[in-house]
Amino acid sequence: MYNSYFDDKNGTLSAESVQYYTNVKNYAEQHNLGNTLIALDVSKNLHSGMFRDAGAPYIIHPLELTNYLILLNIKNAIFDMNISTLHDNNLAETQTLLDLDILLAAGLLHDTVEDCKDKLPEKGQEFITKYGLHPDVLKFVSILTKDKTQPGFTLAGYYEEIGNYWQSSILKIVDRISNCSTIDVFTEKRMKKYVHEITDYFYPLISKAKNLYPAFSRALTIMKYVIVSINESVASILNIDDILVKESYEKTYFFIKGLAIGKNTMQNTLKALPLTKEYYKGFTRKTGDEFIIHPLRVCSYLISLKIDDDIICSSALLHEIIKKCNLEHNGIEIITKRNLDPLVLDYIRTMANTEHYPLDLYYESLQHRPEVILLKLSNRAHTCTNLVNSSDEEIRAYIDECEKYIYPLCEYGIKHYPKFSNSIQVMYFHIRSVCNVVKNLRLSCSSTITNE
Repeated sequence: MYNSYFDDKNGTLSAESVQYYTNVKNYAEQHNLGNTLIALDVSKNLHSGMFRDAGAPYIIHPLELTNYLILLNIKNAIFDMNISTLHDNNLAETQTLLDLDILLAAGLLHDTVEDCKDKLPEKGQEFITKYGLHPDVLKFVSILTKDKTQPGFTLAGYYEEIGNYWQSSILKIVDRISNCSTIDVFTEKRMKKYVHEITDYFYPLISKAKNLYPAFSRALTIMKYVIVSINESVASILNIDDILVKESYEKTYFFIKGLAIGKNTMQNTLKALPLTKEYYKGFTRKTGDEFIIHPLRVCSYLISLKIDDDIICSSALLHEIIKKCNLEHNGIEIITKRNLDPLVLDYIRTMANTEHYPLDLYYESLQHRPEVILLKLSNRAHTCTNLVNSSDEEIRAYIDECEKYIYPLCEYGIKHYPKFSNSIQVMYFHIRSVCNVVKNLRLSCSSTITNE
């Protein structure tokens, strides 16, 4: 069925490529996305015989990019943008499907004009004249194509043009996420270039996109977390200190507070927020940042994934108090004195493994609580960012736990809790990407980092 399009360089079938292809195709058929279905096959044919640096078929990259956008429910963000201007559900839905179709098709083809020149002598005009794709597909592919031979080309100008459209902004950012997930196979010189390019251009691009296209703020926040996690991990390993900046927690704190007040249904979260300042006061992370940043990130990440349940968010904010604060009776005071819902303490205790179960039993107990699975994964996504500041022994233990327990927990949650499936898959990708980069660079640096 898949011929050799999805074979690794060594001739074995790339199961992940096949899964991505199937997911994208099913989604496009479900939503009747004609441009996406055409682009799916065009991209497959154009990238045939091309491979990523690690040996995977090149098609895995545009497929991964497109699949990630689907997992982010980017369609909902596009609809929110369109309904705010069209004020008619039917018109907004029609425009959303067209915008979505163009976006995903451009994502599938985004590297072809640059990398498949021999197959596209007309520089992509074939997309319109030969394949009948919407002209905007070529427009956004062209914007994303980095042509340094053009007179007056500068990286600053290139990224400025990308930032002028929400489509190219989103595609460029998610493209970098996919590339960063395999950054460990790059040469050291190329990794350093990537780290500085992300700091100099992607962070501003994300900020600009949030300001210009607020409907995509949640998706952009999630993508920024992944990029920052990988970028800072690589920078730490390569001792690139000039891009590591200590964060202030206030912005995230007031973001969560504003959301909780606006929803008017998050009373536990409003009670938990000031407690984070009280309970975590004086604690710092290994990076030297105030510890409060971590629970705030865990909470805001879940909110960005549209998991803004009051009990889950307040539990995320306080999930470290039993381990950190030596509270009597395993934290009962947050119910008796602080008037939080007993379920908050239940989630926190489950997360903290107050029963001292062996890891096998502990992770088995989590399987029955989807809310705690979400808390555990968001926590893991933001502790893996700090992984490079650990010893080699600690890193091995952490990654072993991920491979033996966290990844199977993700797969269990995806299968058994479809309501949260997309969110779990996004966090799974995040955790696995960072852990693989750290594992391959910190623990196998002699064989993976080479100078050009």
